[in-house]
Amino acid sequence: MLRVTQTKNTLLDGATIASQLYTTPQDCEDFFENLEKPTTVVAAPRPTFIRVGVLTTVRGSAYMEYGNTKVMAIVAPPRELIRSSVRRVNMGVINCYVNFAAFASEDLEVVPEREKHLSSMLTKALQPLVCRNEFVNFQLDIRVLILDDDGCLLSTAINCCGVALVECGISTYDLITASTACIYRDHVFVNPSAKVEELLWQHRAGNALLGSSNKSEVEHQQKDEAVQQHGLLIIASMETFEQLAQCQQCGYLKPETYVQLLEYTLEINKSLRHLIKRVLTERVKEQHVLDVREKELERQEDQRLAAIIEKLQQQGLHEFIQSNIKEDPYTAK
Repeated sequence: MLRVTQTKNTLLDGATIASQLYTTPQDCEDFFENLEKPTTVVAAPRPTFIRVGVLTTVRGSAYMEYGNTKVMAIVAPPRELIRSSVRRVNMGVINCYVNFAAFASEDLEVVPEREKHLSSMLTKALQPLVCRNEFVNFQLDIRVLILDDDGCLLSTAINCCGVALVECGISTYDLITASTACIYRDHVFVNPSAKVEELLWQHRAGNALLGSSNKSEVEHQQKDEAVQQHGLLIIASMETFEQLAQCQQCGYLKPETYVQLLEYTLEINKSLRHLIKRVLTERVKEQHVLDVREKELERQEDQRLAAIIEKLQQQGLHEFIQSNIKEDPYTAK
């Protein structure tokens, strides 16, 4: 049976599920009842893995796992703008391209639209970070490949791109870090999974129940339905300058709730910043060891060549060749 589904809200960070989880409002209600709801909010990042320089064919690359969300970023050196019809620009141009891997999502209908919106939001987040005045009339191409999506997709892509930019040697004003938080039915979810984000989207689409079995509470919620808080907040920050590089919000949030979620995301960003600094420091040490080893090999090669030249000068060319010719054992017989 062919089933037509509504196009998803691309502003939601994540919410790409391999299959349709919630086909009826009761499915949303059952999932929310079985969902492990946090009693206290812990502003800490997910288990995180970051690897710098995963590709040797490009100058800057990084791979990041944020829980089950897996992202890889590639940064190429700036290249000159080839646009004869466009006037000279005073700032460098940043182009971000986000693509889902073929196995990352089965919902192929909305993938092109989500890729377009994620690329646009990623570009807006990275523009305040890069020193674009240093490559005037040049463009910087940043490509992101999404291998797996379990929520916090945009924030993970921003973090991964920030690391790849440093690896590529692109001048930046600061290290950028990003995180996600949301609220649904008075429950705050830090680093929400894709299932929670999908549940939030279903609520915005009007496909979820009010969430109460008590009739009086249902009637009260129906009266107050227009102001029921539900929303998602994505914050990308630069701690040194105490600036927000990007702020994405969807849903309805009261001012005090907005400030609360903002504090949670900024706290997570600080933890991620320390982690990224440690990863980059280890990368510099690793590169230093490789450089020292390469210089030692070059020194040994130079010594070998110098010894050959000195021996050649002492013996002469003919004597040197004869002394280095080995007798063929088969010919000797």
